[in-house]
Amino acid sequence: MVSKKRKREEKNKTQLKKPRTAPGKHLPKGTNVTKTEFRVAKIVIPGQAGAPSQGGPTTSKRLGLKEVLHKLGHFSQTVRSDGLEGLKELLSSKTSATLVNSNLAFILTSLVPVTQDKERKLRRLAISLLPLVLSDVSPSLLTPLHSLLSAHLCCSLTHIDPRIQQDGLTMLDTLLDKAPGFIRSNYNFLLPNCLDQISNKKVGEKGPSVAANMTETMTALEWRVLVLTRVDRVLDTVVQEKEESRISSTVNGNKSVVFSPGLSCPVTSICSPTWLPMSSLLSRTTTSSMLTNLKLVMPLLVETWVEARANETNSRKGSALTSQVGDLLMCEAGVMDKLLVLALDNSEGGDREAVLKLVNDKYMMDIKQHFLLHMPYTSQGKSADQANAILCCISLSVTHTMEDSLLEVAVGVAASKNILSSTRLRLARRLLLRSQLTVEQRDRIVLALVSMLEMDIGKEKVDTLDLLREQAMQWPQAGVTSWVESLPNQLLSQVKVEQVELVLNTCLELAKTCNKSLARQFLANWQDIQGSLDNPAFKSCKSSLTQKLEFIKHHCDLCIPASIA
Repeated sequence: MVSKKRKREEKNKTQLKKPRTAPGKHLPKGTNVTKTEFRVAKIVIPGQAGAPSQGGPTTSKRLGLKEVLHKLGHFSQTVRSDGLEGLKELLSSKTSATLVNSNLAFILTSLVPVTQDKERKLRRLAISLLPLVLSDVSPSLLTPLHSLLSAHLCCSLTHIDPRIQQDGLTMLDTLLDKAPGFIRSNYNFLLPNCLDQISNKKVGEKGPSVAANMTETMTALEWRVLVLTRVDRVLDTVVQEKEESRISSTVNGNKSVVFSPGLSCPVTSICSPTWLPMSSLLSRTTTSSMLTNLKLVMPLLVETWVEARANETNSRKGSALTSQVGDLLMCEAGVMDKLLVLALDNSEGGDREAVLKLVNDKYMMDIKQHFLLHMPYTSQGKSADQANAILCCISLSVTHTMEDSLLEVAVGVAASKNILSSTRLRLARRLLLRSQLTVEQRDRIVLALVSMLEMDIGKEKVDTLDLLREQAMQWPQAGVTSWVESLPNQLLSQVKVEQVELVLNTCLELAKTCNKSLARQFLANWQDIQGSLDNPAFKSCKSSLTQKLEFIKHHCDLCIPASIA
């Protein structure tokens, strides 16, 4: 049975509560109650147009340079991208040159760190803005910022992310084109960081080894070609600067002086140095930086080439190369050649004999076995022919004697068509100094130089004429003698003053050495040569040209008297 207490509880559950007020009437709510609860929402504003900057150009959003550069350090990717687009707009305006020159440090300090941004789009946009910044900047303004550029570029080249490393190579290309002065003053720091991309960090007894790095879109060989191409361009920039400074010092040393009565021209400078550096009192024990770079680079080049040749699948692993391997050979030959040129340069502070001993003792055997043994190389395009010529120059600059088979290959390369004129001239000059050459080999080289004269202009033509003139004085053989006899006829066919002066200067130097082959032809064509100066194009300088002709005739008359002629 259910107790009374339980029944009472069940009844209370179902019984409706009685209202405390009459039906239809409610108590009013309190009007003096303050609600303490409230809601908070965070509002993020990516950017807002403020007051336009005074005294400078602005973007379409009315932002000046200061506001745009401030956005580059923002944590939001959208804001950084908006800042880069605004900076691009400012750099594309007509007043960009003035804007950059007056705010160069501010711009580069804000822009260069973005080149290492984790977002690929922002990195590439920042690198694309560097040419706009550096195109109108003088080297003197950029020099104080070299340390900033060097630090960020080296960080990009050695970054842990391979994608940032590749974009670092693109940044290096920009600086090679727009700031060669920066490359020349910092190449000792850039080369090791650039080579770190293709070398293992652990260095063995033979030097650093090649790293097997590759990405999803690029093989290891393609990456190495990209890196070595940049190394070659860096070294080429330095070598060109050395060559230009050498030429300028030679030109400045040979100054023309206008004669006047009582003029004093001292043969040597009598001015003594006003100070003596303390470093000159100490013996130098430090090694050359280029010698260190040589030890770093040479093992990488040899190992990279051996691995590239081992991966070839064609049945003939001799002189035939694929286009990709041919490009690699061109890069490696260029890097080796320029490293040796800089290391053998006495002005670099290195010991020439120490460099030659190092190369011959440590690397020459590998160079002969892996590079010189299968020459001449062939491939699609002209890269293999140019590489053949550079490898021959390397062998001639390092070794005192050359095997007959390799010497014949070098002569054939010098006479080939698909090489640069400057490289052909270097190779020909080094070959003509060798007493091992036969008469036939020497004539082939001379014939190639004569063919160059018909196509080249400028400095290469002047150097070629000087080399042929030296050859005519030292080795008057059949090939060079026929060229000497053709010089008077070349005077009759020239229509430009510059070309006539080059030929006249060559004839004058040869006539002073009593060259009978030139004297006979010159005297036989004397009347025609005199008449060729009546050309209206020679009117402004006819007197100087006539004077040189008289000098040449005077020496020719001394060489071959009129009774004999």
